[in-house]
Amino acid sequence: MLFYLIGIKGSALSALAVLLKEQGHIVRGVDIDKEFYTEKNLKEISIEPFAKMKLSPNYYYIIGNAYVHHSVTRYIKHCHFYYKIYPEFIKKYFKNNIFLAVSGSHGKTTTTKMVSTLIPEANYIIGDGSGSGKGKNIFLIEACEYRNTFLHYQPNISLILNIDYDHPDFFKNKEQYRKSFERFAKQSKIVIVNGDDLEIQKIKECRCITYGLNSENDVIFEYEFSKGHTVVRILGREFILPVLGKHYAYDFVGAYLMVKLLGYTDDDIEQKICRFILPKRRLQQKKVKDIVYIHDYAHHPTEIKSVYESVKLLYPMKKIVCIFQPHTITRSVALMEEFKDALKVFDETYILSIFTSVRENRNREVEDYIYSYWKYPLVSKERIIEMEKNKNMIYLLLGAGDIDTVFYDL
Repeated sequence: MLFYLIGIKGSALSALAVLLKEQGHIVRGVDIDKEFYTEKNLKEISIEPFAKMKLSPNYYYIIGNAYVHHSVTRYIKHCHFYYKIYPEFIKKYFKNNIFLAVSGSHGKTTTTKMVSTLIPEANYIIGDGSGSGKGKNIFLIEACEYRNTFLHYQPNISLILNIDYDHPDFFKNKEQYRKSFERFAKQSKIVIVNGDDLEIQKIKECRCITYGLNSENDVIFEYEFSKGHTVVRILGREFILPVLGKHYAYDFVGAYLMVKLLGYTDDDIEQKICRFILPKRRLQQKKVKDIVYIHDYAHHPTEIKSVYESVKLLYPMKKIVCIFQPHTITRSVALMEEFKDALKVFDETYILSIFTSVRENRNREVEDYIYSYWKYPLVSKERIIEMEKNKNMIYLLLGAGDIDTVFYDL
């Protein structure tokens, strides 16, 4: 088959492109003429800029979620070319596979990567742009709630890590957001959930396997930090994770239960979890002349706090300078107070201009109000690179926009 992906540099479509190519298909695509970190996976795939693309009735078009209303999509529809929106394609293409879906507001990418590490024979799509089509009849996906994408799926096993209000440009309030996860749970055959999460506890009329630290859960675990690792004890077994943080313990337990339901043994899991590597743009570290730089994709207040916890565990004696690039105006406004509170934990905090994605337009007046409310210095990318660095400091760059380019420049 000859597939043509609209928005191929997106994290989901770039992973799908790799998967399809590894399964023997011809894959091409189109996207904006700007470099993204996902392009490293697409070196052997032909990518055209919108200005020079050549569309053909012979292609099977897959439309990325961000391009559903794009002029190219309208043209494809007008010409009656064969196409599918990304989640519709996923549902159809993998309908005969054992379908595994990892969802939640935070930790989806990391947990999906954990599951893929524990089940190397699975085909998978991970939110950092990683994909694999070398597996057998198991398909694993990071199932995103944005625009209710995950409601296209009916997984054999689904995992809900947490529910923490996000994507206010689509979900108008917390209840609407939670209801989408509730619908997702109901259309899954088996549901594993973090029973300690207060919003998950509100899910009704759904049979779930719960896990957590609370004794009321179906599966109870314990954790501690030891010698640079997180040690998790569950169902009479101890596992050592090569990462530090309470949130990683929760992520692992969800992944563990999903894998156990497929029949994998504790010995299998113990042997493989020690080889786990964090996804792209997650606690990415680099030392330059005794100065430590760290980049993370965190773009929600809860995620910022989790990253702070992990960094302090890694470098307890060092101070942390945070440079945060907010992602979308709508999120920054809806969670303005939460962001201000989360950013207080750092020794110094600086703000880069808000990254506006294709989903919204710039609004200078609103942006200026947000900056003045947070009361943290607003800096340019050039200023960050030029500022004097102290080897006793950690320079932590956070955000889901293009702040990764600053990390590499540094």
